Amino acid sequence: MKRTHRFLLYTIVLSTLWVLPPAGEAQSDSSPGWRIPELAAPEPIPAAAYADRRRALMDALGDGVTVIWGARAPAQDYLPYQQNPAFRYLTGIEEPDAALMLVKQGERHEERLFVLPRNPSREAWEGIRLGPAGATALTNVAAMPTDSTMAVLERLLAQATTLFALASVPSDVAFDAQLDYEQQVLARIVARYPRLQVRPAGRALNALRARKSPAELDRLRRATYLTAEAHRQAMMATAPDMNEFEIRAIVEYTFLRHGGDGAGYASIVGSGPNSTTLHYNANDRCMNDGEVLLFDVGTYYDGYSSDVTRTIPINGTFTTEQRSLYEVVLAAQKAAEAQIRQGARWQDLNAAASAALSSGLSRLGLIDGPEATYDCGAGRSCPQLRLFYFHGLGHGIGLEVHDPDISQMETFQPGSAVTIEPGLYVRADVFDHLPDTPANRAMIDRLRPTADRYRNIGVRIEDVYIFDANGVERASRGVPREPAEVEALMKQASTFAADRRADVIAWRCPRVRT
Repeated sequence: MKRTHRFLLYTIVLSTLWVLPPAGEAQSDSSPGWRIPELAAPEPIPAAAYADRRRALMDALGDGVTVIWGARAPAQDYLPYQQNPAFRYLTGIEEPDAALMLVKQGERHEERLFVLPRNPSREAWEGIRLGPAGATALTNVAAMPTDSTMAVLERLLAQATTLFALASVPSDVAFDAQLDYEQQVLARIVARYPRLQVRPAGRALNALRARKSPAELDRLRRATYLTAEAHRQAMMATAPDMNEFEIRAIVEYTFLRHGGDGAGYASIVGSGPNSTTLHYNANDRCMNDGEVLLFDVGTYYDGYSSDVTRTIPINGTFTTEQRSLYEVVLAAQKAAEAQIRQGARWQDLNAAASAALSSGLSRLGLIDGPEATYDCGAGRSCPQLRLFYFHGLGHGIGLEVHDPDISQMETFQPGSAVTIEPGLYVRADVFDHLPDTPANRAMIDRLRPTADRYRNIGVRIEDVYIFDANGVERASRGVPREPAEVEALMKQASTFAADRRADVIAWRCPRVRT
């Protein structure tokens, strides 16, 4: 459908008004002197807020018994542990082996918590536990020891007709079936109560988690500010002959040094050919002059994860090909972010980003035209764009790095927190696994010379966008994204350079250099 020039102008003006930095800050991209904002410590999320979440879940699900299990303790107490996000969302409790039971019958709402009891001998190894009394004081919910969980649940189910759970009832309970703890419990329950209806609670819970409260948005901002600082430190430190693990170390050190909980997901630090692998996380290759480095890293803050990606020239200056591909991706991100406004849908963002990517690739000669296709098998034609862009445009963030978001279920509106992350990846084997058809052979002959010039260049640019009552904020703007700003920051001296032992790093480089 064609649009009038007046409508296009209106759209541009409106998007400019909506994608705003906080009051008092300039609207330009990151400046060389950006710093983590000075903010007061966040207020704790009160027990009443968790109570509201539990009540809303019960009302959304209807009559029945709901059980939400916390994460199980690791096999050894020195192994990593992280609470189940759903359980944390509803209780604020981070201890392992806990459970929450909710009972609704008409207007009657009941809540029960089950937590590990106090145990001085174990606490000497693992730290002080809340115990039932501590859990009740924290949540205002009656709490019991975990060894009574199954007895209470079975007593409730003897009088109930519906059980709501996050896991599905396992269909395969063979001896070698791989079942998690909740599935094992469900298998036992359905065997004992064959008339019980087990219904999913996940959709209703996700709908609640999708709309972030002001307190949640505040934590996501703080996580993103710490992530931005880590990106900046990585940019200043990056140089040829460093190893990818050095950048990972700088990033994750910066997270922890500034109060982050640690990496929100496995850090992705990929140089050269590794920049074209979406979720590469070996992070153990020496970086060469003339290559790019793609790093997709983010920290948790008070349980909420950010997610930011940048692509930089390892020697501090983009080559012509690197810059050309980078500018196409940046244009796509800007086209998508300009669509974020009240009532916008992801389809609008995807259409804008894909149009910019297709147009840019066509201009560079990497595809035959914006609408060009190739034979992708079984008589189907697929967009040539998908040879170089093969992931989604973005996702929600929150207690998980890929979190439910209201924009995915309805439209963009206050309470939304998402990333936008277009990317282009010119893999060395881009044409090697296509169906062998005459049309594909002809296309490869046309495109390969240009693809060889861009070989092993992967570019992804990902930012965090937070939508509240004041509009939309690109919360990660502290990380440079304009090519000139990236190059300018990389020229600044790094505080990590002084004590770097190149001779020790060299122990690894000969083994992994490619």
